Amino acid sequence: MVRCILFTFLIWTFSLNTCMAQNPAAMSSSEIIQALSKLNTLGTVLYVAAHPDDENTRLLAYMANERKFRTVYLSLTRGDGGQNLIGKEKGAELGMIRTQELMAARKTDRAEQYFTRANDFGFSKNPEETFSIWKKKKYFPMLFGPSGFFVLM
Repeated sequence: MVRCILFTFLIWTFSLNTCMAQNPAAMSSSEIIQALSKLNTLGTVLYVAAHPDDENTRLLAYMANERKFRTVYLSLTRGDGGQNLIGKEKGAELGMIRTQELMAARKTDRAEQYFTRANDFGFSKNPEETFSIWKKKKYFPMLFGPSGFFVLM
């Protein structure tokens, strides 16, 4: 009896997971050709900027689509400390809007989007002030080598 109940529960669990799984996004023929042509290119571009509006979308699109490199944009913040001239959103709400804007831009230029957990506290006048708020070793261990300088790996 216990085996029957356990077996039924396991079948139900696996069938539920299968029904809830996401389908892969359908690719057009041009997207398939682009993906296949990228297999012949070896290289990665990492573009790092402090805020969501600091990226050069034209450069990201060129590197991802024309040069066919794996192109990654790392935004150190989500833009929640910035100004909003067209709406009332501030703080976390503004960060959510800017995050969605970046995700939409990456769908257009076909680069990858990543964020750190650093909060956007507004304007700073020098690096020492910034790193007193953003603990360098906590937020950016992969970007700084033992000497404390930026390192490309």
